[in-house]
Amino acid sequence: MKYETKNLLYIQNRRKAIFLFNFPKKLDGFLFLLFLICGLTCGIAQNNTKDNIEFLSKSSFEELNSAYDESKENISLAKSFAHAFLLKAKKEKNDLKKAEGYYMVAENLTNALAYDKALPYLDSAIVACKKNYTNILPAQAHILKANINGAQTNFTIAMDELTIADDYARKTKNIDQQYDIKYFIALLKSSVGEHQQGLSLLSEVVAYHKTKFLKDSTASRWYLQALFAQANQLIALKQPDSSLVYLKKAMAKALQLNDSILYSRMLLSTVKSLNAKSEYQSSIDSLLKYEAILKEKEVRIGTELRIAFWYGNTYFKQGKKEIALPYLKKMDSLAFADSFFVESFRENYEFLITYYKEKKDTEQQLFYINRLLQVDEILDKDEAYLSKKLHNDYDTPNLIREKQQLISKLENEKSTSKIVLILLSIFSVGLIALLLWNYKKQKIYKKRFYKLLEKTETKQESITNNETSGHIAEYSKSIDVPEDIIQDILQQLNTFETTNGFLKADLSLGVLAKEFGTNSKYFSKIINTYKNKSFSHYINDLRVNYAVDALKNNPKFRKYTIKAIANEAGFNTTEAFSKSFYKSTGIYPSFFLKQLDKKYNIT
Repeated sequence: MKYETKNLLYIQNRRKAIFLFNFPKKLDGFLFLLFLICGLTCGIAQNNTKDNIEFLSKSSFEELNSAYDESKENISLAKSFAHAFLLKAKKEKNDLKKAEGYYMVAENLTNALAYDKALPYLDSAIVACKKNYTNILPAQAHILKANINGAQTNFTIAMDELTIADDYARKTKNIDQQYDIKYFIALLKSSVGEHQQGLSLLSEVVAYHKTKFLKDSTASRWYLQALFAQANQLIALKQPDSSLVYLKKAMAKALQLNDSILYSRMLLSTVKSLNAKSEYQSSIDSLLKYEAILKEKEVRIGTELRIAFWYGNTYFKQGKKEIALPYLKKMDSLAFADSFFVESFRENYEFLITYYKEKKDTEQQLFYINRLLQVDEILDKDEAYLSKKLHNDYDTPNLIREKQQLISKLENEKSTSKIVLILLSIFSVGLIALLLWNYKKQKIYKKRFYKLLEKTETKQESITNNETSGHIAEYSKSIDVPEDIIQDILQQLNTFETTNGFLKADLSLGVLAKEFGTNSKYFSKIINTYKNKSFSHYINDLRVNYAVDALKNNPKFRKYTIKAIANEAGFNTTEAFSKSFYKSTGIYPSFFLKQLDKKYNIT
């Protein structure tokens, strides 16, 4: 057994040595030897990783950076170089290099699909270079954050990150980053249905990267990605033939450059194009080829989900509904397990509803109708937010910038430049003030939310307690209402509250006074005195307390829409409910629901 173990270590180390001897020869001779020693050592003493990183950190920043770039595909090896770079920067207390090191570690974690671990490193990179940023950071960090959130379908956060990145890229006049951002903005435009505008942006990106590629053949990655994205936009615009032309061109180039990752992604897009052309068997054949390529690779849940989606979609359209069904259900299961939703998924839910309708399975039909409603609600929220952000935070600033460029060309006087600078300063100060105000408001809302959550008593305090009962005679004189009428109304009010009588719609002072067998004048005085509020305020507070209690304690109630919750609580309109909720709790029902979702991990 000992002999076998030693032999295995020998084979492992030999493999590492072969890899390192075939490592690109761009590296410094000393560092190359260092990597060889490190690689052999890691195979024998894996617990000595910290020592290896410490040893590597004695190399120069240039050597470590080159080594990291050359070894990106080998995640474990690249990790050592990234951490060594960061350690060296920390030792030398070099903030800019620290920022680069944090970014390298984050990029390595992203390649390893460890998104949650990558984000804190990106935040650290941004902080480290905030005072003295370079042409690469912090814009690059915000772009990667957008990429991570986009991969997880957190489109709203991705849009916010791109907006920040765009500001930095323009300040530093980094053209590459500006086109990177244009590329991601185009993808987000597509996600809210603005495919033509997305295609227009991508045409600019393709032209830019094609020019770079023609000058330098190594600058192929972005050019191919832009061509690929352009093909996807054409699919969305129902132009599958044009899409296939771009895809074939890009796939041929990807094969020529041995870019298997991009090639496989393009292959999946051919599935969409062939499906759109009703060439279903060819679409299935492409899917099988795509799966074969992925066999030896780690598959992300988004990829797994899309494979299930396209198998289900294509087989269903082909009329093979029984074969399609397991794939359709798998798509639904994966989407809700990982909160991964895109617009195209709607069609498969329609197929599921149709299938169970034909089978006369009412329970399953209803289940998938509810699922589709949930998907629509999630997509509607993202679409509304993104549409606003895309127009207000990206399109409008771009138009202002273009207008300013024209003004600058026509008017070169110094006075004009000063006015522009003043206006920009005012705008910047106003924007910062707005962001700070919004941040402060969110903190206040969260405090109110937790305070509301901690409240254990949601019902109105009993109005016939001993203390109040002892003062009925005194109150009777002050409001000029007989004691027996007060006592009777108070008892009826208690019953009214405990039986949730306030949930009835269209309650009025006159109607309730009549039910209680008294007149409106007496009834109003008693409410004002014993509740310290008007009748409408009293009813609305009861309804709001009921809604809060139900949302806290009933998971099914939390899945209702705001409109449905308002109706359940007795409000005639969503607006009236929202206003009363805010007046009573200091927060809006939408915010309360969102925080509850986070607390209870609702998907």
